[in-house]
Amino acid sequence: MRTLLALAAAALLLGCAPDRNTPLGEIPKLTSLEDVMDNQKTSADPQFAKIGQASFSDADYVAFGLTGERIQVTSAKIKDFSKGPEFDAFAVKLGEKAKALSTAAAAKDAAGARTALTEMKATCKACHSKFK
Repeated sequence: MRTLLALAAAALLLGCAPDRNTPLGEIPKLTSLEDVMDNQKTSADPQFAKIGQASFSDADYVAFGLTGERIQVTSAKIKDFSKGPEFDAFAVKLGEKAKALSTAAAAKDAAGARTALTEMKATCKACHSKFK
């Protein structure tokens, strides 16, 4: 029973967080950092959950490629909401790791995808601990 209550509470909390899947061409038009970050979260969080997997499916590689592309675009947009050079450096680093994810996805390189995802997640955490 406690497990069911915990799952229900988690679902409610997750349901409250906005999911954004703005078309890539529209991301440069976003007017708030929150919208950009919501786009990143919507795309990256499901992929971060796969970090520990030993192998990936073709569908995973497609998702990694799409996430890599989306994070590159959103990372470029983040600089419009700059909080200074360190903030901008995190955005650049995240974009570079996202590019590595796209490259690994295209090559179906499981180790490269895991590394890129791990480094992307670490970059997100570091930025959030400093600026959120």
